[in-house]
Formats: sequence, C-alpha cells, structure tokens
Amino acid sequence: MEAYFIPAALAIGVFVIVNLLIGRMSGGGSDNRKRKIIGRLTQETDAVSGRTVQEDISIIKEQDTGAEDSLEAMLRRIPVINELQTLVTQSGFKINIMHLLLIEVVIFLVLGFVLMTKLKIVGLIIAAPVAWFVPKKYLAWRIRRRNDQFIDMFPDAVDMIVRSVRSGHPVNAAFRMIAENMDAPVAPEFKQVVDEIAYGRSLPEALQRMAKRIGEADLNFFVVVLSVQQETGGNLAEVLSNLSGIIRKRKQLRMKIRAMTSEGRITAWILGALPVVIFGVIYISSPDYLNPLFDTLPGNFILGTAISMVVGCMWIVNKMVQIDI
Repeated sequence: MEAYFIPAALAIGVFVIVNLLIGRMSGGGSDNRKRKIIGRLTQETDAVSGRTVQEDISIIKEQDTGAEDSLEAMLRRIPVINELQTLVTQSGFKINIMHLLLIEVVIFLVLGFVLMTKLKIVGLIIAAPVAWFVPKKYLAWRIRRRNDQFIDMFPDAVDMIVRSVRSGHPVNAAFRMIAENMDAPVAPEFKQVVDEIAYGRSLPEALQRMAKRIGEADLNFFVVVLSVQQETGGNLAEVLSNLSGIIRKRKQLRMKIRAMTSEGRITAWILGALPVVIFGVIYISSPDYLNPLFDTLPGNFILGTAISMVVGCMWIVNKMVQIDI
C-alpha cells in the first residue's frame, strides 16, 4: 500500500501549504481593514457611549465581510459549502470553513487509506460520504445541544426583560442586562444583538439575525412579538409574560415526548450496534472467516449492502421517534 500512501501524504501536505499561504496572503489586508474600521468606530462611538471597541470586536469581525479570502468567498457561492457555513454559524463553533474542509479531506484520505487495505477501491467509495457526513453530524449535534441550552435558559431571559420593562427601562437596557448576567449561549447572542443595534441595525433586523442563528420556534415567537410591538405599540410586559409561560409549557411537552420516545431511541441504538459488535467479535476470534467479504467483489457488495441497511434502519427509526411540536 506504499503506492497509495505516498500520494495521500503529498495531497495532505499540498492542501495544508496552500491553505496556509492563502491565509497569509489575505491576512494583511484583513487586518488593515479591521484597524481602519476600529479607528473610525472609536472616533464615532466612544465619546458618546463610553464603550471600548475592544469589548464589541465580535460585531466588527462579522461586518467585515469584504476582507474574506477570495477562495473562501468563491467556495461560499457553492450551495453545499454555503449550507456547511450555515451549520458552523449555528453551532457556535469557532472554526474557519477552509479549516473544516481541510478536516474533511484529512478524514477522507486517512479513512480511505485504511479501508483500501481490505476493500481496495470500494474503500474510497465508502470513505467519501463518511468524510462528508461525519463533520456535518458533529455540527448538527453541537447545534442541537446549544439550542437546547438556549431554550432552557430563554424563559428566564424573557422574565428578566419583563421585569426590566415594568421598571421603566427600555428593551435595549434589558438586553444588555441579559448579556452581562446570564450564561452562554444566551448571553453571547443577546450581546450580539446589543452590538448590532449600537452600530446601526434596527431592533427587528438584529432579532431576526439572532433567530436565524438559533433556529428555534420559541425564539421566532419572541422576535415576532417584539417586532410587532415596535410598529404598533402595546403592553409589552404582559405579552412577554404570557410568552414566557407558553415557552415553559412547550419545554415541558418536549421533555414528556422525549421520555415517551426513549424506548424507540434505545432500540435504534441497540439494533445499530448489535451487527457491529458481532462483526468485531467474529473478526477478532476468527479473522479468516470474514476474508471473503474483503477479498472478493461479491463479498464487498454484500458488506456494503449490509452497512447501508444498518445505517438506513437507524435513520428510519430515528425519524420515527422525532416529533415536532
């Protein structure tokens, strides 16, 4: 397999070098642009608000879209890459899209080299979708965990806004209070909203951007309520108080559904893990018994079909136990 290992190692090295060179060549222009923006914002905002630009550097980085790498900007025009970038943003994972693609390439090369020792060219066919979907599944898991944490703390944040509004404070002051006193991921998201409003975005637009980053129905309700109130007025404290109660009831319903579907989820994991465990035991105890699956084309076809059926079974059962409310 040395004939395959050398091209794979060279491909990894070339990809890393090209990625580093692109980052080095575009880094200077990006830094200069950011320094100009920081200087301008310092003159325009510090004298009025007393806030330091260093505290709000996150909004500058987000608005500095003109300093993106040309290759990265070109890749983002591709729908699948743009979808991957959306997942990265929603997950809160601080990683560049180019670095994520590099990780996928490394996974493909390493996994393909390992599988080719047994499955020949079929190993590359298996490694390609695995290298693409594993990072996406990891990002989806991070999004789900982050959104669950956000929704768990969100009713308390809404109650804080209600108390602040009833005390006579504006909504922006309530958002800043949440950003300063609550934990992640609620605090960073509301801090982002405060920063965007401070630098010129309207409240509805800043809230819609936060709703897009989180992607939860409960937050969409909150955005609609505040957007309508900004246009028509009304008793904001009472509406948000009712919304907080609705969000808590939806949370209780989700927990009840999760408890009722726990048996189906455990069944999916057992059905998916059982063939893998049996295969591993047979391979350890009698490796020659499984050689036809690796050394012959019909065996490769049977092995690929079995893997596809196991994965399909887990996917179907997982979809059956997912209930949207």
